[in-house]
Amino acid sequence: MGVFKKALRALADAALALYLLFNIYAEHSGRFIVPVGHKLAFAAGFIALWTLAVFAFAPPGQDAEARRRRMRRYLLGLFLYYVWILCNMLFFDAAFGRAPRPMRQDFRFYAVDINLEPFKTVRNYLRALEHGRIRGSIVAINLLGNLAAFAPMGFFLPALCRPMRNVFLFTLGVAAMVCCVEVTQIVTMTGSCDIDDLILNTMGALSVWLIVQLPFIRRHAYRAVPPRPKKGKGL
Repeated sequence: MGVFKKALRALADAALALYLLFNIYAEHSGRFIVPVGHKLAFAAGFIALWTLAVFAFAPPGQDAEARRRRMRRYLLGLFLYYVWILCNMLFFDAAFGRAPRPMRQDFRFYAVDINLEPFKTVRNYLRALEHGRIRGSIVAINLLGNLAAFAPMGFFLPALCRPMRNVFLFTLGVAAMVCCVEVTQIVTMTGSCDIDDLILNTMGALSVWLIVQLPFIRRHAYRAVPPRPKKGKGL
């Protein structure tokens, strides 16, 4: 790689680092509430800069293994950025109402909401919408947002981890992650414990997993970590 190309790569890496620092500052400084539209713009900017940093200065003529390593690095960077966004949304983000719940006056229990009846929250939202007691945008954010929150797991987990290509292990893994989130939200007083969240989060992730299994998508999604070659049958 020539000196000029190395300098351009260093500038791209520096731009990416500064962009991430500003993104983190905007989300966690407490001075701003970042709307959803701005969050999407931040994500688009990161994807563009990360793609430039990983692929724009790749040496020509790389072998297949080098290309796979580069793709793994690219997907891992996207996955880590997504996990940060998800954790921020679930535990810290004021735009999603993530503020600790007040403690009861007896200081023994926390004021948290727990729902263990499947689809009770979904029914309540739909009934409130039907009777005009709630705006449709709020229903969409809460129901469709729960479907979308863990949906990227349906791509990233099987693309980066071979065991997650098994539907049973994938569903169990995502459900376990969502259960950990629900328990953590109770302990940290940043949300409620709702079985509907578990159902919707898992359904959203599983829907994307099923789409990824389509042959023409799977062929490209699994390039970074290809399936292990099948062992030949013995004589």
